[in-house]
Amino acid sequence: MLDTLDLTVSLNKATYKSEIDRLMYQMRELQNACRDKKLPVIVVLEGWAASGKGRLVKQMVSYMDPRGFHVYPIWPPTPEERKYPFLWRFWEKIPAQGKISFFYHSWYTHVLEERLLERVGINQVPTVPTLMGQINAFERQMVDDGTAIAKFWLHLSRKELKSRLKEYAQDELTAWRVRKEDWKQEKHYDLYTSYAEEMLVQTSTGFAPWTLVEADSERWAQVKVLTQLAATLTSALDRLKIQLPTPTLPPQIQLEPTELDLLTQVDLSLSLSEPEYEEQLLQEQVKLRKLQLSIYKHQIPVLVIFEGWDAAGKGGAIKRLTDILDPRSYFVHPFAAPTDEEKVHHYLWRFWRRLPTSGIIGIFDRSWYGRVLVERVEGFASEIEWRRAYREINEFEAQLTTAGYVLVKFWLHISPEEQLQRFTSRKNDSFKQYKLTDEDWRNRQKWNDYYVAVNQAIHRTSTPKAPWTIVAANDKYYARVKVIETVVQAIETELKRRHHSNS
Repeated sequence: MLDTLDLTVSLNKATYKSEIDRLMYQMRELQNACRDKKLPVIVVLEGWAASGKGRLVKQMVSYMDPRGFHVYPIWPPTPEERKYPFLWRFWEKIPAQGKISFFYHSWYTHVLEERLLERVGINQVPTVPTLMGQINAFERQMVDDGTAIAKFWLHLSRKELKSRLKEYAQDELTAWRVRKEDWKQEKHYDLYTSYAEEMLVQTSTGFAPWTLVEADSERWAQVKVLTQLAATLTSALDRLKIQLPTPTLPPQIQLEPTELDLLTQVDLSLSLSEPEYEEQLLQEQVKLRKLQLSIYKHQIPVLVIFEGWDAAGKGGAIKRLTDILDPRSYFVHPFAAPTDEEKVHHYLWRFWRRLPTSGIIGIFDRSWYGRVLVERVEGFASEIEWRRAYREINEFEAQLTTAGYVLVKFWLHISPEEQLQRFTSRKNDSFKQYKLTDEDWRNRQKWNDYYVAVNQAIHRTSTPKAPWTIVAANDKYYARVKVIETVVQAIETELKRRHHSNS
């Protein structure tokens, strides 16, 4: 692929000046249009060291309104960033609606330079093919959510690469820019080219294709990149003008014939007496407290998410789960309706930002499952959006577990009769009235709709590495013990797995 590029192409100075001025004015107009149409844009610049990426970024933004873009120079991940899934630091930087993010290097560094420097190998977890699959999923999710993506690979001949590195190294004003990693690219030019070829083939997709740029001539490279970027943005803006009819899909008001009613299989009569509860609760809490030390020692991230019916006892279960833990090594984050800032980003953005780091237990009261539950039932997400979310959620959770997370997912299940009794109790208790809202009563009226949505969410997102645990919660004592017991078992299983893999 790369060896077919004609690296001798060039532009004379007059043609370059004429083209660049026209393109820069066009870029300013396109930036304004993206802002007005709330189109988020991601621009990825990858390529050889000294291929002109820095000057290209400077050229691209010189006519733009600086309030509407952000340039992210991507360096090797810090020790703290390495404690998260590798895409975490990029999710942090995705653009809001109407904004442009320029990535000077990007997530592709992980499968290029990191690979060249043997920081990530073919036998490591996650493997290079797995990483590329995660990248493709990430970019598809961005595009599906309305983001325009333009990716550029700036290619140099080995002779030009070596010449530029020598020139920069001899100039005291630019010598600081030449890294030892850059010389390693030149030394292993053929190997690095093979890595780039593999990456380009595996990640040039219909929704996010690569543009290969002949960069031996900087004038040619700048004009080609700006021309393609303008075409990408123009095409994305044109698509926004086309109001396609919403596809007609079969209603989801009942389970599919192939889907079991999982909730009816829950034995809601399960219960514990108070003495049994106190004894078993203490036993499991002590186990969890000891495991917290192991989690920290082995730097294992743990994420426990709670979903369930209103008044199902999530708060009480969370309190018993955390009562005995060292508060320095866990956190609880309740998720309510998204804020204005969160609404202008991909819906998963706010959850990526709250992930626990290695050695920490993170507890989410509500989660990304709101997309296929409350947002689905209440119409806050379109049918296309929530149907698409099952795949996005499975991809997200696969990235977490591949990165070593212990992921525990609970649905706390109660009967409608038990819910009504708890609502009434809250209504008549002045100390608990704050827990009961008008929204709770409205949600109760849609019990059947939520019932179908919950069943389908569990069916479609329960995977071997991220299974659901449906907790019979009519009896709060039983539910609380079951929750802690399940978390303990999940952590113990991960510790055993790591022990076996290291032995």
